[in-house]
Amino acid sequence: MRLKIKMLAMAVGILFFVLVAQSKTEAAVKDFQVFTQTWNTMEVMVGDTGYLRPQTENLKDPLGQPVQIASWVYSSNDPSVVSVDGNGYYQALRLGSCEVIIQGYSSSGMLLFSATCTIQVSVDMSGVTLEKNILTGYLCGESQFSENIQIHSSYVLNEENSEFTYSSTNPDMSVGCSLKDNVLIIESSSEGKTVLSVTINGKVFEIPVTITRLEISKRSYVGSKGRTFRLKIKGTGEKVVWSSSNSKVVKAAGNGIVRMRRNGNAVITANVAGHKLGCAISVISPKLLKVVKRAKYIGKNWKYSQPKRMQKGYYDCSSLVWRTYGQIGKKFGMANYAPVAADLAKWCKKHGKVLTKSYTRQHIQKMKFRPGDLMFETGQDNGRYKGIYHVEMFVGYAVAYYDEKGKPVLNELWAARPEGCYGGGHLMERP
Repeated sequence: MRLKIKMLAMAVGILFFVLVAQSKTEAAVKDFQVFTQTWNTMEVMVGDTGYLRPQTENLKDPLGQPVQIASWVYSSNDPSVVSVDGNGYYQALRLGSCEVIIQGYSSSGMLLFSATCTIQVSVDMSGVTLEKNILTGYLCGESQFSENIQIHSSYVLNEENSEFTYSSTNPDMSVGCSLKDNVLIIESSSEGKTVLSVTINGKVFEIPVTITRLEISKRSYVGSKGRTFRLKIKGTGEKVVWSSSNSKVVKAAGNGIVRMRRNGNAVITANVAGHKLGCAISVISPKLLKVVKRAKYIGKNWKYSQPKRMQKGYYDCSSLVWRTYGQIGKKFGMANYAPVAADLAKWCKKHGKVLTKSYTRQHIQKMKFRPGDLMFETGQDNGRYKGIYHVEMFVGYAVAYYDEKGKPVLNELWAARPEGCYGGGHLMERP
C-alpha cells in the first residue's frame, strides 16, 4: 500500500513538473474582473486567453433595486489585436492595443451595465534568440549581398505584428534589414564593416556585419593557342574551385592557371564559398590577335577626328578598322586610303560572310562572335550600301555577373566604345 502511495506521489510530482515547464513556454490563461464606471486596463502577452468577467455585485438599477442581467454584449474595436466572443472569452492575437466594450441588458432591453476595458498586448521576447549573431559575406560583380538569420521564437514575428526598427553604425555602408516570419533578411549593396542594431518589440540585437568585395584579376582575355596566364581572386583566403565552360578551348588548373588549347570562346568560373566570378576568354590566331590588340590601343589612346582620320594619332571608325587589318595585309580593296564604313561592309559581304543581320543579347550570351568581327549600323538615307554610316570592331567578351541560376551574364567589348554598348540590333560581318 505504501509503495502504491509512493508511486502515485512520484507520478503527481512528474505531472506537476511537466505542467510548470509547459507554463513557461505556452500562452497563459488569465481571467479579469471588469467593473462598471471604472477605468479598466489589463496587460497581456500575445497568445494569452481568458474571460472578461463583469462584476455585478451591489449593482442596482436607477430605482435602487438589484439588477438582473439577461444578456451580455462584448465587442472589440480591433479584433485583429484581441478577439472576444459573446461569452467574454478573449484571445490576444498580436502586438497592439484595443478596447473591449462590455454591456449588460435586462430582459426588457434596458442597459444596466456598461464598461470599457483597454487591453495592451505585448510579446514575450525574453526567450527569443538569433540563430547567429555575427554576419560575414561577400559581394560579387553587380550582385547584392543577402543573408537570412533565423529567429528562435514560439511566436511568429514579422513587420506586420511587431514593433521593428534597425540602424547601422556605418553611414557610408548601405545595409537594409527586414523581418518576415521569424527571419531577419539582411541585404547590402556595398562592402565594409558595421554593427546592425535590430530592435524587435523592445528587445535589441547587436549584429556585427563584415562584407568583402570579391574581385577576379581579369573579366576578359583574348589570346592565342598555347598561351597561359593566371587568374587570381582578391578579397578572400578561402578555397577557389575553377571550372571551364568548354575545356577543349580553355582549361583552368586548381591554382588559377589558364591554358588556351584551341580557337574558340569559353568562360572560366571561380567558385568561392558559393559565390561565382568569371573571365570570358577568346582564343584566336596570332594574326587576328595582332589586329585586335592594335585596334584596342588606337581606340584608347588616339583621338577621334574625321578630318584627320588618316593622320597618325587620329582615327575615325572605318580608318581604325582599315589600319589594324592592314597590319596583316588586308586592305579592303584600297591600299593607301581607308574606305568608308559602307564600303567595308560591301567588301566583307563579297569576300567573307554575314554573321547576322541583327545581333541580339542571345548571340552574346552564346558567344557566337570572335574578336575582330565587325558591327555595322544601317538604316541611314545616305545613298550608300544598306545605308551604313558606322562600323565598330568587336574585341571580346567580359563577364558582368552571374544570374540567379548561376550562369554568367556577358557584355560585348568594342575597340572604341564602352563595355556593353549597343546591346544588339545591328549587322555583324567577319572580314
